[in-house]
Amino acid sequence: MKNLYFFFFSLLISSTIIAQSGFITEETTKASFKIGSMESSVHKYFSEDTYYSKMDFSFQGKGLARVMSRDVKSGTIISFKDSTIIKIDHKKNRFTKKQLSEVLEEIESEPENESENQEDGDSDEDNFTPIVSDTVEMVNGFESYKITLSEDDGKQYIWVTSTTRQSKIVKSMQSKIDEFERNWINFDGDFSEIGIDQDVIVVKAVFSDEDGSFEYNLKVYTPIDSLPNIFDIPEDYKKVKKLKMF
Repeated sequence: MKNLYFFFFSLLISSTIIAQSGFITEETTKASFKIGSMESSVHKYFSEDTYYSKMDFSFQGKGLARVMSRDVKSGTIISFKDSTIIKIDHKKNRFTKKQLSEVLEEIESEPENESENQEDGDSDEDNFTPIVSDTVEMVNGFESYKITLSEDDGKQYIWVTSTTRQSKIVKSMQSKIDEFERNWINFDGDFSEIGIDQDVIVVKAVFSDEDGSFEYNLKVYTPIDSLPNIFDIPEDYKKVKKLKMF
């Protein structure tokens, strides 16, 4: 799929920031491409010192890629209070628990993956100015503006909140956990570098072209007083030294 570009633009709108003791989010993604299709649903809970996630992931391969088909149900608990990280396999009823310092050593010992920064200086897309809708629409329960990111035959759209802004707890905790767990798809970033209010929330994204399609939706983004029981580790789960999710 073609490179996706976020261009320079500003949203001069007021913000709503809510103070809370905890925060819960739910995100879904689905994609279809030549070798198969995937779907995922992720619930996350953020507090001042602890992060929880629970993910359902499914990949269905086509042709030779059928051997790669799999369903994964996993979870993560990162506690900065006791400096530990727990990884959970909800299909095999197993989990591991390590010190954060141990995980950092493992990450640092892994071969560095050099990213290829390919810049197409003569690309016509570099000259395209994104189109911001004049009207507010309800998307996934959020008042949002639609942004058109491309003028070619493919679809490249995102919807960002018009008034709601990122939770301080979520933003602070996300910056901490990025060192230990990187979300394979994360639309929350430092938008100020490209001229966008850095605290807007992407509630939907749709990208498609001749190679395939991708859709992201933010379903829940709300304060909460207590930890939902979906993040509990059942008593019959077995603690092991190592997990193999994929």
